[in-house]
Amino acid sequence: MFDIGWPELMILVIVAVVVVGPKDLPRLMATLGRYMARARAMAAEFQKGFEDIARDAELEDLKREIDRAGEGDILKTPPPIRPDSKIDEKSSTKSASSGSGESS
Repeated sequence: MFDIGWPELMILVIVAVVVVGPKDLPRLMATLGRYMARARAMAAEFQKGFEDIARDAELEDLKREIDRAGEGDILKTPPPIRPDSKIDEKSSTKSASSGSGESS
C-alpha cells in the first residue's frame, strides 16, 4: 500500500526512538496499534454498509421482476436475445407463423 522498504522503515524507527524516546516507544506503538484496529473496524463496517445497500438494490430489482411475472407483464416484453440463439429464433419464428396460419 505505502511501498515502504527496509531502509525507510529503519529510518522511521531511529527517528521514533530519538523523538519519543526508548522508554515511551512501547506505549506509543500500543496506542498506534489500537488506532489502527479502530480504523480497520470502521473501514470494514463502512464496506459492509455498501455491500448491504447493493444487496438490497438487487433484491428490489428481483422483486420487481417477480411482480411483473405475476402480473403476466413479463410475457409482453420478450427476454433479451442471446448471440447463440439466432438459429433458434429462425426456427421458432417459422413454427409460430405456420402455427398461427392453421388456427385462423
